[in-house]
Amino acid sequence: MIETIVESERLRLRVPGAADRATLHGWFGDRQVMADLGPVRDAVTSDEVLARHDGYRADGLGFWMVERRADGVPVGFCGLKPSDPGRPLAGELEIGWMFGPAHWGQGYAGEAARAVIDWAWAHRPDSRIVAVTARVNVKSQRVMERIGMRAEPTLDYEHPSYPEGDRLRDSVVYVIDRPAP
Repeated sequence: MIETIVESERLRLRVPGAADRATLHGWFGDRQVMADLGPVRDAVTSDEVLARHDGYRADGLGFWMVERRADGVPVGFCGLKPSDPGRPLAGELEIGWMFGPAHWGQGYAGEAARAVIDWAWAHRPDSRIVAVTARVNVKSQRVMERIGMRAEPTLDYEHPSYPEGDRLRDSVVYVIDRPAP
């Protein structure tokens, strides 16, 4: 049985299993999905990313499969991780997401992200959650704003994973603070 982490009105977020690998490989290998997220990945490099996310599970973190509750169809991948070492936000709790293009424009990213944030406030001590994306990724920035995050330009930086001049290097940071008790 695969562990369900959280449910929202339409979605279930759960730990990915072996049966999810083909779907995730498809999204990581899709030029449209990865256009503003990073390099298109083959199965081997996709598995490396997935293994890194699995490594966060000991701390209760990681990215989770997002599926529709009504029919179990996988629609995305969303979750939390510690921000990468060597970056200006190292150690901060970072949220992220990736959704299959057939499921864009249906509000799934915002719904899943809100569920993840609610889960974090209930299970984590962090005072805030950050989100990082390329400045050109306006769609993700709109989701960030819709879920209550705010741009924090003083934290913007040049992402070290991308060479000078790469369109994904200029990164913006959004934050959401823990609600007052």
